[in-house]
Amino acid sequence: MRAALRFGLLYLLALLLLLALGHRNQGERAQLAQLEARLEALTLREEALLKEGWQAARPHRVLDWAERQGFVPLSRGRWAP
Repeated sequence: MRAALRFGLLYLLALLLLLALGHRNQGERAQLAQLEARLEALTLREEALLKEGWQAARPHRVLDWAERQGFVPLSRGRWAP
């Protein structure tokens, strides 16, 4: 009878250990899913910012900005006498 109680106690401890490990794994999996979703969102944001930067650096847009700031392109520049 005593041996049965010991094995029963060991069995319960093993079940508790498995329950604790399963709970921890579920928490880690949920956190990993959140991190992966955030990484995907940040990747999309990075791509959008890079595209916006490339669009802003196109030659005609830079020329338009320079003309609004008062700069004169060298091709239209004149030598002052």
